[in-house]
Amino acid sequence: MNSIWLTVITVWEWLAIALVLLVSSYLILNLLAALTRRLPDEQYAKDGEFPFVSVVIPVYNEPEEIVRATLASWKAVRYGAFEIIVADDSTVPLNLSDLGVRTIHRTNRSGFKGGAMRNAFGQLDPRSEWMLVFDADFVVEPDILVRFSEHYRPGVGGVQGCMMMGRNEEPTFLTRYSESFHAVADTLLTGRYRMRGFVGVQGTVQAYRVDAVRAIGGIAPYSTANEDLDTSFRMRKAGWRIVYDPKISGRGIAPDRFGVFFTQLTRWTSTTVREYRRHWWSFVRSPHVPWSEKIDSVLFLLTWTIALAVTPTLAFIPWVLLYIHLVPLWLSIVITILPLPLFMLPALRSSTVKLGAIGWLGYYLLLLPGYFVMFRGSLLGAFTDPGFARTPKSTGAGVPARSARPTSPAPPTPLIHQLRCDSCGAPLGHKEVLFYAVGAPDVRRLECRSCIRRAEWPNARRAYPVPS
Repeated sequence: MNSIWLTVITVWEWLAIALVLLVSSYLILNLLAALTRRLPDEQYAKDGEFPFVSVVIPVYNEPEEIVRATLASWKAVRYGAFEIIVADDSTVPLNLSDLGVRTIHRTNRSGFKGGAMRNAFGQLDPRSEWMLVFDADFVVEPDILVRFSEHYRPGVGGVQGCMMMGRNEEPTFLTRYSESFHAVADTLLTGRYRMRGFVGVQGTVQAYRVDAVRAIGGIAPYSTANEDLDTSFRMRKAGWRIVYDPKISGRGIAPDRFGVFFTQLTRWTSTTVREYRRHWWSFVRSPHVPWSEKIDSVLFLLTWTIALAVTPTLAFIPWVLLYIHLVPLWLSIVITILPLPLFMLPALRSSTVKLGAIGWLGYYLLLLPGYFVMFRGSLLGAFTDPGFARTPKSTGAGVPARSARPTSPAPPTPLIHQLRCDSCGAPLGHKEVLFYAVGAPDVRRLECRSCIRRAEWPNARRAYPVPS
């Protein structure tokens, strides 16, 4: 029996090692491409005119002072023709009338962030040719819209910029790690784009061509908590290009609590796997997508789901230590130092060596809990329909906490095992509680996924019919 068990452990261990080496090689190749490879400059005629654009800022219970600081940065933007729309889903509506922006408030949160964007898309200025999306905590530079306009070319359906962290007024180890993590992600995305890999929009610091969105059936025509990846898949399958430009940037607020960080990581992992489950087979069969991009999409998914193979090996550690011959010492050393270039190479490109060192150290400190979180998130995405878990923003970015205006007192929050759907009365399962309650504990209405589907899908089909 021991020999059979040891054989199983050995096979699984070598499978995990092979996947780690494959993913690490893929990531390092992308980093090297970002540092050394340059795409030829695309020549296009510029007539001196800039199209009208709509900037949409989805908001859900963000501190008002954070939103005001963001809007203040937009007031300094130099561009001839644009509007700002705040898609406010907050339980206590924001009062931004003095800032001269257009605020759209919904009475429900159907469709999460994607639903708010879908609602705003239907109310854009008729002159709008592009819809830009920025999270409520991202501040921008005055030339951001001009930089976006450099990519408004025929065939381009989406433009993605660089998402940076670092607005936290009092940085902690976790916020600095998040800043380093995003610097690595930006470098990887740059490399994938320069190698003609699968690149999509990322949820913020992004632009959609209005005609392209209409052509593919709208934003989030069905309930999804990852409307950016869903839109990316549908655009690429329809033949629209998505451009990535690291020179376009916005800077946001990083999570400053480990619970919030891991909730965000769970949402990213589970919803990414869910959208792959929904779109990948039709994406592979699309004649508009080159095979290099299809292969890259598989490797990209593997970076999110490798925890499925690696996490079980953590239970094998006692056996690995007992039978050290399972993994040669030289291979153990290689695997241990592989994350070093992943965090230090971006330091040569856009950040500091100190920040890279913090990222490298943070990787090892968060390795075990991170793998377990991504293991769980991968299973949630593979077998459930994850909802949206809000990432609460700290007010440590130089602003005090938002004070709620007078409102009727909220009913006491029920215990988790007592939560029920407000529409049909069915008890909410553990996974629904995680995404509907834990991520936003002050939400006023909870609904099960069945009720959300019944309410949303008919309306979505009428408003945004999917082309045959």
